[in-house]
Amino acid sequence: GFHFNNEHWFGKSTGSGGADKLGHAFTSYALTNAFAERLQAKGRSPERAALSASLLTSALMLYVEAFDGVSGDHGFSYEDVVMNWLGVGLAYLRQTNPRLKSLVDYRMEYKPSGYKGFRPFSDYEGQKYLLALKLSGFKSLKQSPLRYFELQAGYYSRGFSKEARNDGQTRRQYGFVGIGVNLTQLFFGYPSEMDRSYDKVGRFAFEHVQVPYTAVRTENKF
Repeated sequence: GFHFNNEHWFGKSTGSGGADKLGHAFTSYALTNAFAERLQAKGRSPERAALSASLLTSALMLYVEAFDGVSGDHGFSYEDVVMNWLGVGLAYLRQTNPRLKSLVDYRMEYKPSGYKGFRPFSDYEGQKYLLALKLSGFKSLKQSPLRYFELQAGYYSRGFSKEARNDGQTRRQYGFVGIGVNLTQLFFGYPSEMDRSYDKVGRFAFEHVQVPYTAVRTENKF
């Protein structure tokens, strides 16, 4: 039957140290952006496209969570719902505020952990989540070489999966800050009406996926 499951956010006793929560936010964020940009391409205004995309993503993610509510492995988690809404909300603000969109990306970085093959959305041991502040979004830096760089802050966890614990790993959580290369700016420059379809696809990909080894970071274990 339908049941609830308190997953306790980012605690040490959780299943992934909160990586799944950031994953919910990221999935909702990415879907909202994808739907919104598709609707804009069909002629809707940014505001109408963002609203429609937000409602569609919220309904879709709520359906998925309700399905978890009747699953013996999971259960309905209000924490997941809250993180879904946060992801949708950030995407909505970003789609309706060009200034924010030019400055901030929310991304996932993934390198296979070796425990589950290539599973970027369920292999929490290989994920990192981050916010990037793009220097190209500052007017004073638009023609400066600094436009190719960005400031990053993020989080990841390790040693929470059964496979990692069986391998002798302890549960660890990390926060990090760093400086990265803005690959969107490097390869595609600023958005233009002359952008071709592959420019738009590439731009969207780099705005959501952090390529490993393209940033220098310092991290803190806690």
